[in-house]
Amino acid sequence: MTVGTGTSYRTINTEETLADRLEGARSRIEQRFLDGGAVLLSVLDVLNRLVASLERLSGSLDEDAARDTIERLAETVRQISALPAVETNRQTRLVAISATGQTLAGHVAAMQETLRYLRTFATTAKIAGAGIPDFAGFAEEIIERIQFGTGEVNALSARITGLGTTIGVAAGRGGQTLARYETSVPPIVASLTRNADELTRERRQFSDLAEKVAQMARKVQMKVATTLSALQIGDITRQRIEHCQSAFALTDTFFTGPDGSAVGAADRARISLLVDHLVYAQLTETSRHFERECTTVVATIRGFANDIGQLLDLYGTMAPAGDAPSGDSGLRRLEADIAAARHVVGGIEQAAEDANRLSRETTATVRELLQGVETIKLVRTDIQYMALNTNLRCSKLGEDGRAINVVTAELRTFSAMLDDTAEKILEALKVLDVDAGALGEATASGELSLDGRLEDALATVHAAGDRMEADLADLHASGGDVAAKVAGAVATLDFKAELGDVLADCAALARPATAAAPDGRGIEEALAVLGPRIAATYTMMSEREIHGRLFGVDLAAAAPAPAAAQSDEDLFEDALF
Repeated sequence: MTVGTGTSYRTINTEETLADRLEGARSRIEQRFLDGGAVLLSVLDVLNRLVASLERLSGSLDEDAARDTIERLAETVRQISALPAVETNRQTRLVAISATGQTLAGHVAAMQETLRYLRTFATTAKIAGAGIPDFAGFAEEIIERIQFGTGEVNALSARITGLGTTIGVAAGRGGQTLARYETSVPPIVASLTRNADELTRERRQFSDLAEKVAQMARKVQMKVATTLSALQIGDITRQRIEHCQSAFALTDTFFTGPDGSAVGAADRARISLLVDHLVYAQLTETSRHFERECTTVVATIRGFANDIGQLLDLYGTMAPAGDAPSGDSGLRRLEADIAAARHVVGGIEQAAEDANRLSRETTATVRELLQGVETIKLVRTDIQYMALNTNLRCSKLGEDGRAINVVTAELRTFSAMLDDTAEKILEALKVLDVDAGALGEATASGELSLDGRLEDALATVHAAGDRMEADLADLHASGGDVAAKVAGAVATLDFKAELGDVLADCAALARPATAAAPDGRGIEEALAVLGPRIAATYTMMSEREIHGRLFGVDLAAAAPAPAAAQSDEDLFEDALF
Protein backbone atom coordinates (compact mmCIF):
# COMPACT_ATOMS: atom_id res chain seq x y z
CA MET A 1 0.00 0.00 0.00
CA THR A 2 1.49 3.42 -0.97
CA VAL A 3 0.87 6.50 1.08
CA GLY A 4 0.64 9.88 -0.62
CA THR A 5 1.88 13.13 0.76
CA GLY A 6 -0.07 14.06 3.82
CA THR A 7 -2.46 11.17 3.20
CA SER A 8 -3.20 8.18 5.41
CA TYR A 9 -4.14 4.72 4.11
CA ARG A 10 -7.44 5.18 5.92
CA THR A 11 -8.66 7.32 3.00
CA ILE A 12 -7.48 5.12 0.16
CA ASN A 13 -10.41 3.73 -1.82
CA THR A 14 -10.79 0.01 -1.11
CA GLU A 15 -13.84 -2.24 -1.05
CA GLU A 16 -14.49 -0.78 2.39
CA THR A 17 -12.34 1.99 3.90
CA LEU A 18 -11.01 1.80 7.45
CA ALA A 19 -12.99 4.90 8.37
CA ASP A 20 -16.22 3.18 7.32
CA ARG A 21 -15.22 -0.01 9.09
CA LEU A 22 -14.37 1.82 12.32
CA GLU A 23 -17.64 3.72 12.28
CA GLY A 24 -19.56 0.55 11.59
CA ALA A 25 -17.77 -1.27 14.41
CA ARG A 26 -18.36 1.62 16.82
CA SER A 27 -22.04 1.85 15.96
CA ARG A 28 -22.58 -1.89 16.10
CA ILE A 29 -20.80 -2.32 19.44
CA GLU A 30 -22.71 0.59 20.94
CA GLN A 31 -26.08 -0.73 19.79
CA ARG A 32 -25.31 -4.35 20.66
CA PHE A 33 -24.27 -3.55 24.21
CA LEU A 34 -27.27 -1.28 24.66
CA ASP A 35 -29.49 -4.16 23.56
CA GLY A 36 -27.60 -6.55 25.84
CA GLY A 37 -28.01 -4.17 28.74
CA ALA A 38 -31.74 -3.99 28.07
CA VAL A 39 -31.94 -7.79 28.09
CA LEU A 40 -30.07 -8.02 31.38
CA LEU A 41 -32.24 -5.27 32.85
CA SER A 42 -35.33 -7.29 31.90
CA VAL A 43 -33.80 -10.37 33.57
CA LEU A 44 -33.02 -8.29 36.65
CA ASP A 45 -36.57 -6.93 36.63
CA VAL A 46 -38.19 -10.37 36.67
CA LEU A 47 -35.74 -11.49 39.35
CA ASN A 48 -36.75 -8.48 41.41
CA ARG A 49 -40.40 -9.48 40.93
CA LEU A 50 -39.59 -13.05 41.93
CA VAL A 51 -37.87 -11.90 45.11
CA ALA A 52 -40.76 -9.51 45.87
CA SER A 53 -43.24 -12.37 45.38
CA LEU A 54 -41.22 -14.54 47.75
CA GLU A 55 -41.14 -11.77 50.33
CA ARG A 56 -44.92 -11.36 50.08
CA LEU A 57 -45.28 -15.13 50.39
CA SER A 58 -43.06 -15.10 53.47
CA GLY A 59 -45.32 -12.39 54.87
CA SER A 60 -48.38 -14.59 54.34
CA LEU A 61 -46.51 -17.34 56.22
CA ASP A 62 -45.87 -15.10 59.21
CA GLU A 63 -44.95 -17.47 62.02
CA ASP A 64 -46.46 -15.45 64.88
CA ALA A 65 -49.81 -15.04 63.10
CA ALA A 66 -49.89 -18.72 62.14
CA ARG A 67 -49.03 -19.81 65.69
CA ASP A 68 -51.73 -17.54 67.12
CA THR A 69 -54.32 -18.95 64.69
CA ILE A 70 -53.35 -22.54 65.50
CA GLU A 71 -53.44 -21.89 69.26
CA ARG A 72 -56.91 -20.33 69.04
CA LEU A 73 -58.05 -23.22 66.89
CA ALA A 74 -56.60 -25.71 69.38
CA GLU A 75 -58.60 -24.03 72.16
CA THR A 76 -61.71 -24.30 70.01
CA VAL A 77 -60.98 -27.98 69.39
CA ARG A 78 -60.74 -28.51 73.16
CA GLN A 79 -64.15 -26.88 73.56
CA ILE A 80 -65.58 -29.09 70.83
CA SER A 81 -64.12 -32.12 72.61
CA ALA A 82 -65.95 -31.07 75.79
CA LEU A 83 -69.35 -30.90 74.08
CA PRO A 84 -70.46 -34.48 74.86
CA ALA A 85 -69.58 -34.00 78.55
CA VAL A 86 -71.39 -30.65 78.62
CA GLU A 87 -74.46 -32.17 77.01
CA THR A 88 -74.33 -35.13 79.41
CA ASN A 89 -74.25 -32.69 82.35
CA ARG A 90 -77.18 -30.80 80.83
CA GLN A 91 -79.15 -34.03 80.44
CA THR A 92 -78.43 -34.93 84.07
CA ARG A 93 -79.84 -31.61 85.20
CA LEU A 94 -82.89 -32.02 82.99
CA VAL A 95 -83.56 -35.46 84.47
CA ALA A 96 -83.25 -34.01 87.97
CA ILE A 97 -85.64 -31.17 87.13
CA SER A 98 -88.08 -33.64 85.59
CA ALA A 99 -87.96 -35.85 88.70
CA THR A 100 -88.55 -32.86 90.96
CA GLY A 101 -91.43 -31.79 88.76
CA GLN A 102 -93.03 -35.20 89.14
CA THR A 103 -92.61 -34.98 92.93
CA LEU A 104 -94.27 -31.57 92.88
CA ALA A 105 -97.11 -32.93 90.80
CA GLY A 106 -97.67 -35.67 93.41
CA HIS A 107 -97.75 -33.13 96.26
CA VAL A 108 -100.17 -30.89 94.38
CA ALA A 109 -102.44 -33.86 93.64
CA ALA A 110 -102.44 -34.68 97.37
CA MET A 111 -103.32 -31.05 98.13
CA GLN A 112 -106.16 -31.15 95.61
CA GLU A 113 -107.48 -34.30 97.27
CA THR A 114 -107.34 -32.61 100.70
CA LEU A 115 -109.23 -29.60 99.36
CA ARG A 116 -111.98 -31.90 98.03
CA TYR A 117 -112.38 -33.40 101.52
CA LEU A 118 -112.48 -29.91 103.01
CA ARG A 119 -115.17 -28.86 100.59
CA THR A 120 -117.19 -31.95 101.49
CA PHE A 121 -116.89 -31.23 105.22
CA ALA A 122 -117.73 -27.57 104.74
CA THR A 123 -120.84 -28.49 102.75
CA THR A 124 -121.87 -30.98 105.45
CA ALA A 125 -121.39 -28.33 108.12
CA LYS A 126 -123.54 -25.93 106.12
CA ILE A 127 -126.34 -28.50 105.92
CA ALA A 128 -126.05 -29.41 109.61
CA GLY A 129 -126.29 -25.80 110.70
CA ALA A 130 -129.04 -24.82 108.33
CA GLY A 131 -131.47 -24.13 111.20
CA ILE A 132 -129.04 -22.09 113.26
CA PRO A 133 -129.31 -18.34 112.81
CA ASP A 134 -126.35 -16.70 110.89
CA PHE A 135 -124.53 -20.02 110.64
CA ALA A 136 -125.45 -20.63 107.00
CA GLY A 137 -123.65 -17.42 105.94
CA PHE A 138 -120.63 -18.34 108.02
CA ALA A 139 -120.44 -21.81 106.45
CA GLU A 140 -120.76 -20.25 103.00
CA GLU A 141 -117.75 -18.09 103.74
CA ILE A 142 -115.70 -21.18 104.59
CA ILE A 143 -116.76 -22.84 101.35
CA GLU A 144 -115.71 -19.76 99.37
CA ARG A 145 -112.23 -19.83 100.95
CA ILE A 146 -111.92 -23.52 100.16
CA GLN A 147 -112.94 -22.86 96.55
CA PHE A 148 -110.39 -20.03 96.32
CA GLY A 149 -107.70 -22.35 97.63
CA THR A 150 -108.76 -24.99 95.13
CA GLY A 151 -108.31 -22.49 92.29
CA GLU A 152 -104.84 -21.60 93.50
CA VAL A 153 -103.83 -25.25 93.75
CA ASN A 154 -105.23 -25.97 90.28
CA ALA A 155 -103.14 -23.07 88.97
CA LEU A 156 -100.07 -24.61 90.61
CA SER A 157 -100.92 -27.91 88.97
CA ALA A 158 -101.20 -26.27 85.54
CA ARG A 159 -97.80 -24.55 85.91
CA ILE A 160 -96.12 -27.76 87.02
CA THR A 161 -97.73 -29.69 84.13
CA GLY A 162 -96.47 -27.07 81.64
CA LEU A 163 -93.00 -27.19 83.13
CA GLY A 164 -93.01 -30.97 82.87
CA THR A 165 -93.96 -30.79 79.19
CA THR A 166 -91.17 -28.28 78.45
CA ILE A 167 -88.64 -30.38 80.34
CA GLY A 168 -89.72 -33.47 78.46
CA VAL A 169 -89.27 -31.81 75.04
CA ALA A 170 -85.85 -30.43 76.05
CA ALA A 171 -84.75 -33.80 77.37
CA GLY A 172 -85.85 -35.55 74.18
CA ARG A 173 -84.03 -33.03 71.96
CA GLY A 174 -80.98 -33.19 74.20
CA GLY A 175 -80.81 -36.95 73.90
CA GLN A 176 -80.72 -36.67 70.12
CA THR A 177 -78.08 -33.95 70.35
CA LEU A 178 -75.96 -36.03 72.69
CA ALA A 179 -76.17 -39.01 70.35
CA ARG A 180 -75.15 -36.77 67.42
CA TYR A 181 -72.22 -35.34 69.38
CA GLU A 182 -70.97 -38.77 70.39
CA THR A 183 -71.06 -39.87 66.74
CA SER A 184 -69.70 -36.79 64.96
CA VAL A 185 -67.55 -34.83 67.42
CA PRO A 186 -64.66 -37.33 67.86
CA PRO A 187 -63.93 -37.59 64.09
CA ILE A 188 -64.14 -33.80 63.69
CA VAL A 189 -61.81 -33.24 66.65
CA ALA A 190 -59.34 -35.82 65.34
CA SER A 191 -59.39 -34.33 61.83
CA LEU A 192 -59.02 -30.74 63.05
CA THR A 193 -56.14 -31.70 65.35
CA ARG A 194 -54.39 -33.72 62.64
CA ASN A 195 -54.72 -31.07 59.94
CA ALA A 196 -53.73 -28.25 62.30
CA ASP A 197 -50.55 -30.18 63.17
CA GLU A 198 -49.92 -30.91 59.48
CA LEU A 199 -50.47 -27.25 58.64
CA THR A 200 -47.88 -26.24 61.23
CA ARG A 201 -45.32 -28.63 59.75
CA GLU A 202 -46.24 -27.71 56.18
CA ARG A 203 -46.03 -23.98 56.93
CA ARG A 204 -42.60 -24.39 58.53
CA GLN A 205 -41.28 -26.50 55.63
CA PHE A 206 -42.77 -24.13 53.09
CA SER A 207 -41.33 -21.11 54.88
CA ASP A 208 -37.86 -22.70 54.96
CA LEU A 209 -38.12 -23.56 51.27
CA ALA A 210 -39.25 -20.02 50.41
CA GLU A 211 -36.26 -18.62 52.29
CA LYS A 212 -33.87 -20.91 50.38
CA VAL A 213 -35.41 -19.87 47.07
CA ALA A 214 -35.24 -16.21 48.11
CA GLN A 215 -31.56 -16.52 49.10
CA MET A 216 -30.67 -18.14 45.79
CA ALA A 217 -32.76 -15.58 43.89
CA ARG A 218 -30.90 -12.75 45.63
CA LYS A 219 -27.58 -14.41 44.80
CA VAL A 220 -28.51 -14.61 41.11
CA GLN A 221 -29.91 -11.10 41.35
CA MET A 222 -26.51 -9.82 42.48
CA LYS A 223 -24.72 -11.74 39.71
CA VAL A 224 -27.00 -10.28 37.07
CA ALA A 225 -26.55 -6.78 38.49
CA THR A 226 -22.76 -7.29 38.54
CA THR A 227 -22.78 -8.60 34.97
CA LEU A 228 -24.86 -5.60 33.95
CA SER A 229 -22.17 -3.34 35.40
CA ALA A 230 -19.47 -5.37 33.62
CA LEU A 231 -21.04 -4.51 30.28
CA GLN A 232 -19.07 -1.27 30.44
CA ILE A 233 -16.50 -3.19 28.38
CA GLY A 234 -18.74 -2.26 25.49
CA ASP A 235 -18.56 1.42 26.42
CA ILE A 236 -14.78 1.16 26.91
CA THR A 237 -14.37 -0.42 23.47
CA ARG A 238 -16.61 2.16 21.84
CA GLN A 239 -14.59 4.96 23.41
CA ARG A 240 -11.28 3.49 22.23
CA ILE A 241 -12.61 3.22 18.68
CA GLU A 242 -13.70 6.83 18.91
CA HIS A 243 -10.21 7.75 20.15
CA CYS A 244 -8.75 6.04 17.05
CA GLN A 245 -11.16 8.01 14.88
CA SER A 246 -10.18 11.17 16.73
CA ALA A 247 -6.48 10.47 16.12
CA PHE A 248 -7.10 10.52 12.35
CA ALA A 249 -9.35 13.54 12.54
CA LEU A 250 -6.89 15.51 14.73
CA THR A 251 -4.04 14.63 12.36
CA ASP A 252 -6.02 15.95 9.38
CA THR A 253 -6.91 19.09 11.33
CA PHE A 254 -3.26 19.55 12.28
CA PHE A 255 -2.12 19.32 8.65
CA THR A 256 -4.66 21.89 7.50
CA GLY A 257 -4.04 24.23 10.41
CA PRO A 258 -1.34 26.84 10.94
CA ASP A 259 0.81 24.51 13.06
CA GLY A 260 1.10 21.91 10.30
CA SER A 261 1.14 24.09 7.22
CA ALA A 262 4.93 24.45 7.37
CA VAL A 263 5.50 20.69 7.63
CA GLY A 264 6.93 19.25 4.43
CA ALA A 265 5.46 16.39 2.45
CA ALA A 266 8.00 13.85 3.61
CA ASP A 267 7.49 14.78 7.25
CA ARG A 268 3.74 14.65 6.75
CA ALA A 269 4.08 11.11 5.46
CA ARG A 270 6.20 10.15 8.48
CA ILE A 271 3.68 11.71 10.86
CA SER A 272 0.76 9.95 9.10
CA LEU A 273 2.60 6.64 9.24
CA LEU A 274 3.28 7.15 12.94
CA VAL A 275 -0.42 7.81 13.53
CA ASP A 276 -1.24 4.69 11.50
CA HIS A 277 1.01 2.65 13.75
CA LEU A 278 -0.61 4.30 16.79
CA VAL A 279 -4.14 3.44 15.61
CA TYR A 280 -3.12 -0.10 14.67
CA ALA A 281 -1.55 -0.63 18.11
CA GLN A 282 -4.61 0.82 19.84
CA LEU A 283 -7.01 -1.36 17.80
CA THR A 284 -4.91 -4.47 18.34
CA GLU A 285 -4.85 -3.86 22.10
CA THR A 286 -8.59 -3.00 22.11
CA SER A 287 -9.45 -6.19 20.20
CA ARG A 288 -7.34 -8.32 22.57
CA HIS A 289 -8.83 -6.66 25.64
CA PHE A 290 -12.39 -6.93 24.27
CA GLU A 291 -12.00 -10.61 23.50
CA ARG A 292 -10.55 -11.38 26.91
CA GLU A 293 -13.16 -9.49 28.89
CA CYS A 294 -16.08 -10.66 26.74
CA THR A 295 -14.95 -14.22 27.42
CA THR A 296 -15.30 -13.47 31.14
CA VAL A 297 -18.68 -11.76 30.69
CA VAL A 298 -20.11 -14.59 28.60
CA ALA A 299 -18.81 -17.17 31.09
CA THR A 300 -20.46 -15.20 33.90
CA ILE A 301 -23.75 -15.04 32.00
CA ARG A 302 -23.69 -18.78 31.42
CA GLY A 303 -22.81 -19.27 35.07
CA PHE A 304 -25.78 -17.35 36.39
CA ALA A 305 -27.95 -19.07 33.78
CA ASN A 306 -27.02 -22.36 35.49
CA ASP A 307 -27.75 -20.79 38.88
CA ILE A 308 -31.16 -19.72 37.62
CA GLY A 309 -31.75 -23.25 36.37
CA GLN A 310 -31.12 -24.55 39.90
CA LEU A 311 -33.25 -21.73 41.30
CA LEU A 312 -36.17 -22.64 39.08
CA ASP A 313 -35.83 -26.33 39.96
CA LEU A 314 -36.03 -25.43 43.66
CA TYR A 315 -38.78 -22.91 43.03
CA GLY A 316 -40.76 -25.53 41.08
CA THR A 317 -41.15 -27.58 44.26
CA MET A 318 -43.11 -24.77 45.90
CA ALA A 319 -44.89 -23.03 43.00
CA PRO A 320 -47.81 -25.18 41.75
CA ALA A 321 -48.62 -25.60 38.11
CA GLY A 322 -51.26 -23.28 36.75
CA ASP A 323 -53.99 -25.93 36.89
CA ALA A 324 -52.93 -27.52 40.18
CA PRO A 325 -55.88 -28.04 42.54
CA SER A 326 -55.75 -25.50 45.36
CA GLY A 327 -57.72 -27.78 47.66
CA ASP A 328 -54.64 -29.97 48.20
CA SER A 329 -52.97 -27.38 50.41
CA GLY A 330 -52.94 -27.76 54.18
CA LEU A 331 -54.80 -24.46 54.54
CA ARG A 332 -57.63 -25.62 52.28
CA ARG A 333 -57.91 -28.97 54.04
CA LEU A 334 -58.07 -27.20 57.38
CA GLU A 335 -60.65 -24.77 55.98
CA ALA A 336 -62.83 -27.69 54.88
CA ASP A 337 -62.52 -29.27 58.34
CA ILE A 338 -63.53 -26.05 60.08
CA ALA A 339 -66.54 -25.69 57.78
CA ALA A 340 -67.53 -29.28 58.61
CA ALA A 341 -67.09 -28.56 62.32
CA ARG A 342 -69.37 -25.51 62.03
CA HIS A 343 -71.98 -27.68 60.35
CA VAL A 344 -71.80 -30.29 63.12
CA VAL A 345 -71.97 -27.82 65.98
CA GLY A 346 -74.31 -25.39 64.22
CA GLY A 347 -77.13 -26.16 66.65
CA ILE A 348 -75.00 -25.85 69.75
CA GLU A 349 -75.69 -22.21 70.46
CA GLN A 350 -79.41 -22.76 69.92
CA ALA A 351 -79.39 -25.77 72.24
CA ALA A 352 -77.45 -23.82 74.83
CA GLU A 353 -79.80 -20.86 74.53
CA ASP A 354 -82.78 -23.19 74.85
CA ALA A 355 -81.25 -24.60 78.03
CA ASN A 356 -80.60 -21.12 79.39
CA ARG A 357 -84.13 -20.07 78.54
CA LEU A 358 -85.46 -23.21 80.23
CA SER A 359 -83.37 -22.37 83.27
CA ARG A 360 -84.78 -18.85 83.38
CA GLU A 361 -88.35 -20.07 82.84
CA THR A 362 -87.99 -22.74 85.51
CA THR A 363 -86.62 -20.21 87.96
CA ALA A 364 -89.50 -17.86 87.18
CA THR A 365 -91.96 -20.75 87.62
CA VAL A 366 -90.42 -21.55 90.98
CA ARG A 367 -90.99 -17.95 92.06
CA GLU A 368 -94.63 -18.14 90.96
CA LEU A 369 -95.11 -21.48 92.70
CA LEU A 370 -93.64 -20.10 95.88
CA GLN A 371 -96.14 -17.24 95.79
CA GLY A 372 -98.98 -19.71 95.13
CA VAL A 373 -97.92 -21.90 98.05
CA GLU A 374 -97.83 -18.89 100.35
CA THR A 375 -101.37 -18.00 99.23
CA ILE A 376 -102.54 -21.56 99.94
CA LYS A 377 -100.94 -21.41 103.39
CA LEU A 378 -102.95 -18.24 104.05
CA VAL A 379 -106.11 -20.07 102.91
CA ARG A 380 -105.25 -22.93 105.25
CA THR A 381 -104.85 -20.42 108.11
CA ASP A 382 -108.20 -18.80 107.30
CA ILE A 383 -109.91 -22.20 107.29
CA GLN A 384 -108.27 -23.10 110.61
CA TYR A 385 -109.51 -19.91 112.25
CA MET A 386 -112.99 -20.24 110.75
CA ALA A 387 -113.25 -23.81 111.98
CA LEU A 388 -112.04 -22.79 115.43
CA ASN A 389 -114.57 -19.95 115.61
CA THR A 390 -117.26 -22.38 114.53
CA ASN A 391 -116.31 -24.76 117.36
CA LEU A 392 -116.50 -21.95 119.88
CA ARG A 393 -119.93 -20.84 118.68
CA CYS A 394 -121.23 -24.40 118.53
CA SER A 395 -120.15 -25.05 122.13
CA LYS A 396 -122.73 -22.46 123.21
CA LEU A 397 -125.49 -24.12 121.25
CA GLY A 398 -125.54 -27.33 123.27
CA GLU A 399 -126.99 -30.38 121.51
CA ASP A 400 -127.82 -28.37 118.38
CA GLY A 401 -124.16 -27.48 117.86
CA ARG A 402 -122.71 -30.92 118.65
CA ALA A 403 -123.06 -32.29 115.11
CA ILE A 404 -121.52 -29.17 113.63
CA ASN A 405 -118.60 -29.45 116.06
CA VAL A 406 -117.79 -32.89 114.73
CA VAL A 407 -117.65 -31.61 111.15
CA THR A 408 -115.61 -28.50 111.97
CA ALA A 409 -113.12 -30.65 113.88
CA GLU A 410 -112.56 -32.59 110.67
CA LEU A 411 -112.12 -29.28 108.84
CA ARG A 412 -109.36 -28.32 111.24
CA THR A 413 -107.67 -31.72 110.90
CA PHE A 414 -107.66 -31.75 107.10
CA SER A 415 -106.66 -28.10 106.86
CA ALA A 416 -103.57 -29.03 108.93
CA MET A 417 -102.73 -31.58 106.21
CA LEU A 418 -102.65 -28.69 103.73
CA ASP A 419 -99.87 -27.17 105.77
CA ASP A 420 -97.84 -30.39 105.74
CA THR A 421 -98.23 -30.73 101.97
CA ALA A 422 -97.32 -27.08 101.44
CA GLU A 423 -94.06 -27.61 103.36
CA LYS A 424 -93.23 -30.60 101.16
CA ILE A 425 -93.92 -28.49 98.08
CA LEU A 426 -91.64 -25.76 99.40
CA GLU A 427 -88.83 -28.25 99.90
CA ALA A 428 -89.29 -29.59 96.37
CA LEU A 429 -89.31 -26.04 94.99
CA LYS A 430 -85.97 -25.33 96.66
CA VAL A 431 -84.51 -28.42 94.98
CA LEU A 432 -86.05 -27.34 91.66
CA ASP A 433 -84.52 -23.87 92.00
CA VAL A 434 -81.05 -25.35 92.61
CA ASP A 435 -81.37 -27.70 89.61
CA ALA A 436 -82.57 -24.88 87.37
CA GLY A 437 -79.57 -22.75 88.33
CA ALA A 438 -77.22 -25.68 87.71
CA LEU A 439 -78.79 -26.18 84.28
CA GLY A 440 -77.78 -22.63 83.38
CA GLU A 441 -74.30 -23.19 84.73
CA ALA A 442 -73.94 -26.33 82.61
CA THR A 443 -74.31 -24.24 79.46
CA ALA A 444 -72.15 -21.32 80.58
CA SER A 445 -68.70 -22.96 80.31
CA GLY A 446 -67.69 -21.03 77.19
CA GLU A 447 -69.17 -23.05 74.33
CA LEU A 448 -71.66 -20.29 73.56
CA SER A 449 -68.84 -18.54 71.64
CA LEU A 450 -67.83 -21.76 69.89
CA ASP A 451 -69.55 -21.00 66.59
CA GLY A 452 -68.10 -17.48 66.65
CA ARG A 453 -64.63 -18.89 67.28
CA LEU A 454 -65.02 -21.31 64.38
CA GLU A 455 -66.31 -18.53 62.16
CA ASP A 456 -63.29 -16.34 63.01
CA ALA A 457 -60.89 -19.24 62.43
CA LEU A 458 -62.59 -20.05 59.14
CA ALA A 459 -62.32 -16.43 57.96
CA THR A 460 -58.63 -16.27 58.97
CA VAL A 461 -57.71 -19.55 57.31
CA HIS A 462 -59.72 -18.74 54.18
CA ALA A 463 -58.05 -15.32 53.83
CA ALA A 464 -54.61 -16.87 54.39
CA GLY A 465 -55.37 -19.50 51.75
CA ASP A 466 -56.50 -16.87 49.23
CA ARG A 467 -53.44 -14.73 49.95
CA MET A 468 -51.05 -17.67 49.62
CA GLU A 469 -52.65 -18.87 46.38
CA ALA A 470 -52.42 -15.36 44.93
CA ASP A 471 -48.77 -15.11 45.98
CA LEU A 472 -48.02 -18.55 44.54
CA ALA A 473 -49.76 -17.64 41.27
CA ASP A 474 -47.66 -14.49 41.08
CA LEU A 475 -44.60 -16.57 41.95
CA HIS A 476 -45.46 -19.01 39.18
CA ALA A 477 -45.80 -16.18 36.64
CA SER A 478 -42.52 -14.62 37.81
CA GLY A 479 -40.73 -17.96 37.56
CA GLY A 480 -41.97 -18.42 33.99
CA ASP A 481 -40.74 -14.94 33.10
CA VAL A 482 -37.33 -15.66 34.62
CA ALA A 483 -36.98 -18.85 32.61
CA ALA A 484 -37.94 -17.10 29.36
CA LYS A 485 -35.77 -14.03 29.94
CA VAL A 486 -32.69 -16.03 30.94
CA ALA A 487 -33.05 -18.36 27.96
CA GLY A 488 -33.24 -15.30 25.71
CA ALA A 489 -30.30 -13.65 27.44
CA VAL A 490 -28.02 -16.67 27.10
CA ALA A 491 -28.92 -16.94 23.41
CA THR A 492 -28.29 -13.26 22.60
CA LEU A 493 -25.46 -12.07 24.88
CA ASP A 494 -22.43 -13.83 23.32
CA PHE A 495 -20.66 -10.56 22.51
CA LYS A 496 -17.37 -12.29 21.80
CA ALA A 497 -18.81 -14.44 19.02
CA GLU A 498 -20.79 -11.56 17.51
CA LEU A 499 -18.33 -8.66 17.79
CA GLY A 500 -14.85 -10.14 18.18
CA ASP A 501 -14.34 -10.55 14.43
CA VAL A 502 -15.47 -7.00 13.78
CA LEU A 503 -12.63 -5.56 15.85
CA ALA A 504 -10.12 -8.08 14.47
CA ASP A 505 -11.09 -7.05 10.94
CA CYS A 506 -10.62 -3.38 11.84
CA ALA A 507 -7.16 -4.12 13.26
CA ALA A 508 -6.23 -6.14 10.19
CA LEU A 509 -7.40 -3.36 7.90
CA ALA A 510 -5.46 -0.80 9.94
CA ARG A 511 -2.14 -2.66 9.60
CA PRO A 512 0.43 -0.05 8.36
CA ALA A 513 2.29 -0.42 5.07
CA THR A 514 5.61 -0.68 6.86
CA ALA A 515 6.27 -2.94 9.79
CA ALA A 516 8.40 -0.42 11.69
CA ALA A 517 7.13 2.90 12.94
CA PRO A 518 9.21 5.95 11.91
CA ASP A 519 11.25 7.69 14.58
CA GLY A 520 10.53 11.25 15.63
CA ARG A 521 13.81 12.86 14.68
CA GLY A 522 13.25 16.01 12.72
CA ILE A 523 9.55 16.17 13.45
CA GLU A 524 9.75 16.77 17.18
CA GLU A 525 8.00 20.16 17.02
CA ALA A 526 5.07 18.78 15.03
CA LEU A 527 4.73 15.80 17.34
CA ALA A 528 4.91 18.07 20.37
CA VAL A 529 1.80 19.84 19.06
CA LEU A 530 -0.12 16.88 17.62
CA GLY A 531 0.75 14.30 20.28
CA PRO A 532 -0.85 16.08 23.26
CA ARG A 533 -3.99 16.77 21.22
CA ILE A 534 -4.43 13.08 20.51
CA ALA A 535 -3.48 12.11 24.06
CA ALA A 536 -6.09 14.46 25.52
CA THR A 537 -8.84 12.13 24.23
CA TYR A 538 -7.60 9.09 26.19
CA THR A 539 -9.42 7.70 29.22
CA MET A 540 -7.49 4.42 29.65
CA MET A 541 -4.01 3.88 31.07
CA SER A 542 -3.15 1.37 28.35
CA GLU A 543 -3.94 3.99 25.68
CA ARG A 544 -1.45 6.39 27.26
CA GLU A 545 1.19 3.67 27.48
CA ILE A 546 0.89 2.83 23.76
CA HIS A 547 0.92 6.50 22.85
CA GLY A 548 4.04 7.07 24.96
CA ARG A 549 5.93 4.20 23.31
CA LEU A 550 5.29 5.59 19.79
CA PHE A 551 5.46 9.32 20.46
CA GLY A 552 8.29 9.11 23.00
CA VAL A 553 6.32 10.74 25.82
CA ASP A 554 5.63 9.17 29.25
CA LEU A 555 1.97 10.14 29.47
CA ALA A 556 1.41 7.86 32.46
CA ALA A 557 3.84 9.88 34.54
CA ALA A 558 2.49 13.18 33.23
CA ALA A 559 -1.21 12.38 33.71
CA PRO A 560 -3.09 13.73 36.77
CA ALA A 561 -3.24 11.25 39.65
CA PRO A 562 -7.03 10.73 39.72
CA ALA A 563 -7.19 9.86 36.03
CA ALA A 564 -4.21 7.47 36.14
CA ALA A 565 -5.35 5.22 38.95
CA GLN A 566 -6.64 2.20 37.03
CA SER A 567 -5.86 0.06 34.03
CA ASP A 568 -8.50 -1.35 31.68
CA GLU A 569 -8.36 -4.66 33.55
CA ASP A 570 -8.80 -2.89 36.90
CA LEU A 571 -11.85 -1.02 35.65
CA PHE A 572 -13.38 -4.21 34.30
CA GLU A 573 -12.65 -6.22 37.43
CA ASP A 574 -14.19 -3.50 39.61
CA ALA A 575 -17.34 -3.67 37.52
CA LEU A 576 -17.52 -7.45 37.47
CA PHE A 577 -16.59 -8.19 41.07
